[in-house]
Amino acid sequence: MEYRYKLDYQVVGKRVKAARKAAQITQAELAEKINISTNAVAKLETNLMNVSLQTLINIANVLDIDINYLLSNDDTTDSKDKNTDVFLESLIKNLSMRDKAFIIHTINGLKAYNAEGEKYSVDN
Repeated sequence: MEYRYKLDYQVVGKRVKAARKAAQITQAELAEKINISTNAVAKLETNLMNVSLQTLINIANVLDIDINYLLSNDDTTDSKDKNTDVFLESLIKNLSMRDKAFIIHTINGLKAYNAEGEKYSVDN
């Protein structure tokens, strides 16, 4: 029987690691906050151990990310875009308005820089 939902622990581990690093906390700090060992966090991130749904929920709560970001294993482009959006939203959700304005300014500057670079590219 082909199941609609599958949990890809390798993807989960990569996403936990990326979210943890984005939150700028160590494996030890995450482990302490969710009451598991540092070794267990390391094994989760490297796909050497599976964890319970409750542990994943605890991780999502501590890292302030959407649980769907961790659980979704759809690798279509739309899904990757959605996961990226969910992850970015979780990163900026608690920023001050000043920090959000800075990020918007930076993104607009990068867009302008890239547009200017396209005018002078070798291919043109």
